[in-house]
Amino acid sequence: MQSIPLQFDVGPLRIERMAVHPYPDLTRLWVRVQLTPFEKWPHVRLCCLDADGHEVAEMLLVEWRDPYISLTMHLRRPQPGADYVMRAEVARDGELLDVQEYPFKLVFSDVTE
Repeated sequence: MQSIPLQFDVGPLRIERMAVHPYPDLTRLWVRVQLTPFEKWPHVRLCCLDADGHEVAEMLLVEWRDPYISLTMHLRRPQPGADYVMRAEVARDGELLDVQEYPFKLVFSDVTE
């Protein structure tokens, strides 16, 4: 009997897409990230930078188990209308595998319509 390998990695682990949607109060962000399929769980670091490059929010997801990430981040000292950048880093076994940046303005836009 031949065994069927249960291999999920179809290529290098990468960030496929990102989106950031500010909540109406502009103090929270709905962050969505999609990773390529993987077998070994990666660490994901999300960091939000203001227009001056200062870190205003950070989250570390240790051994994340799903290729889809959907979470809420809280901003320190939000500046409505200002430019921000969400930076996502994916690492595994001490190796940085991918980094993506998503620029956005801190303005509310209803994404449910």
